[in-house]
Amino acid sequence: MLDPLFSPSTNSPVSLPDLVRRVERNLQHFGLQFPTVGESTRYVLTENKHWLSGFWTGLLWQVYAVSGQACFKDHALKLLPSFRQRLDQQIHITHDLGFLFTLSARPAWQLLGNADARELAVRGARELAARFRPAGKYIQAWGEIGSEDEGGRTIIDTMMNVHLLFWATAQTGEPHFASLARQHSDVTARYLMREDGSSYHTFFFDQHTGEPLGPQTHQGYADDSLWARGQAWAIYGFAAADAWCDAAVYRDVAYRAALRFMAELPADGVPTWDLRLPDDAPSYPDTSAGAIAAAGMFRLANRLTGEHQTTIRSHAETLLRTLIHTSFETLHDAQGLLRGGTYHAHKQQGVDAYFICGDYFFFEALLMHLGQYVDFWGPESVKLRSDPATSV
Repeated sequence: MLDPLFSPSTNSPVSLPDLVRRVERNLQHFGLQFPTVGESTRYVLTENKHWLSGFWTGLLWQVYAVSGQACFKDHALKLLPSFRQRLDQQIHITHDLGFLFTLSARPAWQLLGNADARELAVRGARELAARFRPAGKYIQAWGEIGSEDEGGRTIIDTMMNVHLLFWATAQTGEPHFASLARQHSDVTARYLMREDGSSYHTFFFDQHTGEPLGPQTHQGYADDSLWARGQAWAIYGFAAADAWCDAAVYRDVAYRAALRFMAELPADGVPTWDLRLPDDAPSYPDTSAGAIAAAGMFRLANRLTGEHQTTIRSHAETLLRTLIHTSFETLHDAQGLLRGGTYHAHKQQGVDAYFICGDYFFFEALLMHLGQYVDFWGPESVKLRSDPATSV
């Protein structure tokens, strides 16, 4: 059955079987490497050393869940040893442990009951917990733990990584994981979220005393601007934290962040890399922000009722529809799903190009809308359809 949002009258270019086939073609192109950002119609590939690696495995697991095709499961499992190697060799270990293991090892346990994968995900959670700075009650984002330059920094993105800690408590019964996640979420809500629902990208504390020192952007245009992907992380991250904690305060933060995101969008509905750019700044698009925000809003809508639920679900559908009709890649032999992502505007990396985290969340948002999503971020609730829809 055709979904009303993507009916023929909308001239939608998206077909779920076509998306599955595109990802299947990429299995051969990518081998044991990982896509990051795009160049033309191809992805730049790396070994498993990047914070983005988990999004490729996460996409494989979501495609496996909706299609039932073993090739996606088998390929994701072939990549899993490289995640163990990252821990063994301490390859680029940061707060992004959540991104890495939530979308690689947790799904192998959740969908297949793979005990080794469960152990690996718990191990990743222990590494992440070690980055908690008790004086300020936050998770250090980057650098060696306690380093002079980075020991005091936390960032809005970390709200997506704390869910590995919540999950670890659910799996092991050890309460300290969830306690650290809750403390970090509280600090983020207090210091990284502004009164108008917008967010700072990063915030510094005195790591020894916990004294708040103030915000500082890294990827946004300015300290007081609004980095689009960071705002999307806030929507999704707090909505998922609410799913774990049933905490009205997190639900409210996510709701206000969602309204702010929509209020700051350009007229065409496609996010720019920063939503508060001066007229003379480069206005690169960042469709990854739109995809993350849409997925986060679908998730948030499930936690709301009445008019608030209707409003947020409508915003999610608007974002998804806009991405489909402005930014979905229609070239037959292309590797990416979404055009117009921007990885790092200041460094001119992955500007107006494919971006693997955008592809992951675009596919996730589609599945959320269709009711075929498997949740790797919140409490486990595996639901696989025996008759997956074939067209969106």
